[in-house]
Amino acid sequence: MRVRWRRRVRSARWPPGVGLAAWRWLRHSRRVSRRRTDTAAAAADIDRIPHRGGDRVQDVRQGVGPVYQRRYRVRITGSPLTPAELITRLGDDLNAASPVEVAVFDKTSGASRPLAREDEYVVHMPGPWNCPVRVVERTAESFRFVTLRGHLEAGEIEFRAAEAGNGDLVFTIESWARSGERLAQLLYEKVGIAKEMQLHMWTHFCTRVADLSGGRMAGPVETQTERADGPVPGGKRPVARAVTAAFARTFALAARLRDRPLHPRGLVFDAALVLHGTSRYWGVPLLDDHTELVAEVRLSRAVGLPPALPDILGLAMRWRQPPDGDAELLLATTGRTPLGRHLLRPATRWSPAFYGSLLPYRAGDRRLLLAAAARRNPAVPADLTALARAVDEWPLPLDLLVATEFGAWERFGELRLLGPARGDDSEPGRFDPARNPIRGLAPAGWFQQVRGPTYAAVQQVSGAERRRRPRKAPP
Repeated sequence: MRVRWRRRVRSARWPPGVGLAAWRWLRHSRRVSRRRTDTAAAAADIDRIPHRGGDRVQDVRQGVGPVYQRRYRVRITGSPLTPAELITRLGDDLNAASPVEVAVFDKTSGASRPLAREDEYVVHMPGPWNCPVRVVERTAESFRFVTLRGHLEAGEIEFRAAEAGNGDLVFTIESWARSGERLAQLLYEKVGIAKEMQLHMWTHFCTRVADLSGGRMAGPVETQTERADGPVPGGKRPVARAVTAAFARTFALAARLRDRPLHPRGLVFDAALVLHGTSRYWGVPLLDDHTELVAEVRLSRAVGLPPALPDILGLAMRWRQPPDGDAELLLATTGRTPLGRHLLRPATRWSPAFYGSLLPYRAGDRRLLLAAAARRNPAVPADLTALARAVDEWPLPLDLLVATEFGAWERFGELRLLGPARGDDSEPGRFDPARNPIRGLAPAGWFQQVRGPTYAAVQQVSGAERRRRPRKAPP
């Protein structure tokens, strides 16, 4: 009877609960301060998580997809409680801090109070999800749950409080988890529903803990996320290996016929890379810094068709990223829309034109695309001679843009092409973003994984062909 009543409550709560959560999220999401933790530190933390015994445990080594380390932190001022008193008060009634429209903690094993090791809860979520957890650690100032079989995630989550000086407290929620099943991974990584609901839940939880403490928040809730890709047994999956091999062999064969299978001729320019950041923090120097860098840019036609015909236009960038090491980015003419940005688009002008990365990158738990938009003036036809003449007369400016896969584009800087142009027919410049990645950005998706080995195969064949060619005798 009790189970049936719970199901009715959950089904009645589902539509208004999600609606209320969505409304709250739209109002408050901009106030959440998002950050990224250090990749190496995150991976080390995940490695240190002990193997948990007991039945039905679903730890971080199980599940599917990448492992995420997430941290939600709020500083509290004016509270009369000690860290231990705050954790005790929270453990006595988790629902006092939880946004009950999307998550209700129901204790299913253990005494009603206080919270202790081996206690079990079911977190009731909207829709078909129940999330069972078990207390695996309990100290004076913290407690930790491990997920059980049937949970959306596989991993652990810890709640802790500490002194922060000047009588302030810091309350932190930290988790190490991956998706428990393929559907959960889809909702988190591709659709984003689970990610935003989770972020709403725990930021709201931190806000309510500040209220429970009798104090007030000293600043917004800070969130940090890092993603760690565990090794796949046996290396890449068989399908990925087959796709990679097919692309590498095809382009290597093409390189034997033509030194550069794609973008055979182009012009190289010195450039200024002026960065000013965006309205959000990405944890990526290219997107967050305010600086000016020296760059080199190559513009080219992909197939090498006559100038009068439309062609895929390419823009390759290389710059020195402090403190050392080069970074490279390849762009090509694409559309701007959520669908068009994933499709190549032939063009007849270097400017105005839109050059997109086509393939996504990953910054923490967010997938994003980069782009450069050449402005409407001056209009430059897609001919190398016309391009050289235009840049000789005046620097060619392009707006640098970033967007999530389906979000709006936002400007983060400007790229200025400076004359004079340099040809590279005798010794074509080679760009390889897989060997010179952008700091803080990781390639995302199968085709990004294919690109690195394909470039390596082409450049190996091209280098061997050039070494075999007889040198021309000097005049």
